[in-house]
Amino acid sequence: MKKILSFCAILMVGFLFSLLYAQSSYSIKKLIDNALQSLELLKAEQLKIDELEAIRKYETQWKNPEVSAYYGSKSIDSKKGTVTGVSILQPLYFPGKLSLVDEIYRFKKNYQLLSNQEMKYFVASTVLNLGYEYAISQRKSSHINTRLKRLKLINTYMTARPIVSPQKKVEAAIVKNTIRKLESEIYRIKADQEISRQKLALYTRIDAPLQLDVQWIEKPPVFNVNELTQKAKIDSIMVKKQKELFLLASKEVLLAQKNKYPDVGIIFNYDFENVVDKEKSLSGGVSVPIPLYNQNQNQINAAVAKQKQEELILQYVEKMIETDINTIVAQYEYYRNLLSLYPPSIEEELEQSMYYADEQFQRGTITFQSYLELDMQIHETLENIYTTQRELVRALAAIACVINDYNLLMELSQ
Repeated sequence: MKKILSFCAILMVGFLFSLLYAQSSYSIKKLIDNALQSLELLKAEQLKIDELEAIRKYETQWKNPEVSAYYGSKSIDSKKGTVTGVSILQPLYFPGKLSLVDEIYRFKKNYQLLSNQEMKYFVASTVLNLGYEYAISQRKSSHINTRLKRLKLINTYMTARPIVSPQKKVEAAIVKNTIRKLESEIYRIKADQEISRQKLALYTRIDAPLQLDVQWIEKPPVFNVNELTQKAKIDSIMVKKQKELFLLASKEVLLAQKNKYPDVGIIFNYDFENVVDKEKSLSGGVSVPIPLYNQNQNQINAAVAKQKQEELILQYVEKMIETDINTIVAQYEYYRNLLSLYPPSIEEELEQSMYYADEQFQRGTITFQSYLELDMQIHETLENIYTTQRELVRALAAIACVINDYNLLMELSQ
């Protein structure tokens, strides 16, 4: 009975460990979803949109009416009496002002909506790049540990035998120095991995060690630079934001011109006198400020200057987007070409060639120099594989952000 209980306990512990491991295994897409749902910056961006909508409604409301009342005495000859009255003033905007104010705040809201979308791209691309960096650091760590284990075995074998010849002494020193170098590299990789994990935790709120499932890029798309440039000039969030600012400035010019004409007020008066006879009077009128000293010309000049400023910035942003696309695509094409030389599929081939070298070195059929040379070449090849993957992901994520293609970004995160 005790054996059965012990066996059940072992199974339960194993199940709990497997469950814990399953909970810590994530795809990049899951990390991005977590970040988009929990990050405070995105929530703050949404609140800015709500703030602007509330301000728009406030600024486009009618002004409140003003009510005044008075009471006094009046005498005619020897007769005295009272005078009372009520006055109501309803301020009115000059025709066309409210609609312009409404349009201005709608452009401000559109700009903030684009900023919110831009923030989502920033978060998604950052998590994507950090996720690949973290996964690559895990691969590197595993590879370096394998090299260390192999060289430590060689070191143990060498130190167990008396070293007589100068050649053997040099070989032993080479092995020890290589082990020292690899151990220092392990420390660096662990530090980089922890940095990536902490940055991911900032965005995703997942603080536990991660096991990431990433898909290596094997068939990257081919882009036409001219098509990308045209698409970016139309769809880029940066360009759209600047266009909103230009349109906003244009509406502010029209509003400044409207503000040259003052708002009016409609007045209604009711008066009651009780002196000689009871007299009642009802009157109405219009109150119009006279633009004698201020015709709003300075505000109009300022609005026109701002409009020109936003137009020039828009022209610069469009040229800058074109430069960015050309730069990113040039870098992307470089690593896309490298992919044919360093595809992820050759990792197993490299591993098998190293196993073969281990066997032949133990049999004494290859020299120590050839063995170390192959080990270094495999290490450099793996580094090139990982670097190519990381830079391809960065370039594709940058292209997706510039041309405003969220589907491309999500394809990388699958």
